[in-house]
Amino acid sequence: MRHTIATVLIAMLLVAPTRARTLPDADETRAGMCAEFSGLALGFCVALCEARQCDLRANDDERCAILRRGFERATDGQPAPC
Repeated sequence: MRHTIATVLIAMLLVAPTRARTLPDADETRAGMCAEFSGLALGFCVALCEARQCDLRANDDERCAILRRGFERATDGQPAPC
C-alpha cells in the first residue's frame, strides 16, 4: 500500500509543473479516455494521457517515459489508450 501511494504521488509531482501548459482544446477530446481504468492504473492514465498529453510530446520526454512504465506495470503491460 505504501508503495502504491508513493508511486501515485511521484506521478502527480511529475505532471504538476506542466499542467498549465496543456494544448488548446485538448481537454475536451481527452476527457474520459481513462474511464475504463481504476486505482493506480487510472492515476497513471490520467497523468499520462489527460494531464501531460504524452502522446503529443517528443518520444524522449523523460517524464512521459516514467509515466508510461508506471502505467504498463499497473496494467500488466497494457499500452496506454493515448
